[in-house]
Amino acid sequence: MSDQSALQAAKDLWHRQRIKRLVRDRLGRGSAQLVSVRSTVCLDPDCPGPATEIRVVDLALMQTCFVIHKPADQVSAADVSALL
Repeated sequence: MSDQSALQAAKDLWHRQRIKRLVRDRLGRGSAQLVSVRSTVCLDPDCPGPATEIRVVDLALMQTCFVIHKPADQVSAADVSALL
């Protein structure tokens, strides 16, 4: 792994963890749910690029999935608040 790809992987991880924290803070349930964040290809023709998918699974194993039509590094607290 080159230094450049290692740096990019670290940045991606940082943004995914940041989004997870924003979701948990917004839901106000602490760690009582599993939050998963990943980049995905957006199939919407109006979406300019990759999207960020957020999945929340609670203790009853109920899953909720959200998509923000922005790369993870562009997702803001306002984007997360608008979804939840």
